[in-house]
Amino acid sequence: MNQRLPLISLILNGVLAIAVIVLYVLHFNGQKSSVATADGTDTIQEAILELDSLPDLGSDNGAIAFIDFEELTKKYQFYKDGIANLERDFQKKEGEFVKKQQTYEENVAQYQQMAASFTPAVRESRERDLMAEEQKLVELRDRLRSDLADKQEKFNKDFLNKIDGYLKVLSKEKNYSYVFTYVKGNPATIVYAKDTLNISSQVIHALNEQYKKK
Repeated sequence: MNQRLPLISLILNGVLAIAVIVLYVLHFNGQKSSVATADGTDTIQEAILELDSLPDLGSDNGAIAFIDFEELTKKYQFYKDGIANLERDFQKKEGEFVKKQQTYEENVAQYQQMAASFTPAVRESRERDLMAEEQKLVELRDRLRSDLADKQEKFNKDFLNKIDGYLKVLSKEKNYSYVFTYVKGNPATIVYAKDTLNISSQVIHALNEQYKKK
């Protein structure tokens, strides 16, 4: 039974990287499409030339802007409040788990001290009880992890939706083509892209035309 104890060192540390919420999802990821220059290039060009809906990259399209992501997360009150709520929830659930873990470990220690005085039947019964208690503890850990992960995901979505909604309005007013988030030393991430620059349907059409003529 004493070999089981290390398995229960399963405190929720690492479930939430609270300080760095995962916001660098591929949100409006620029729809990057590349066209090979191997056989079939002419076919793709012909398919594209058949369409007159490709965006004009001239004066109708505006500037590219960026947001300092670190400054945003330090000063945007919605983000700060959301992180604080997640931290409070994490601490509450961690405390709940640790309390139950300590009770389990105390029960294991008590059993180990008294096991020699038990009959085989009592030892077997007590070990079954401890194994069931351990299983419940593992299930509780998994539920808490899942609940915290769900809340973190919801917060991320709400945060991105607020940024996205505002940037759509701002970009129309200021005629931005793209808006990036930026952290010095890290890749930039597109958080807004002008709808008129979305060439997905044209590229897909051209690629399908190429594929049909193989």
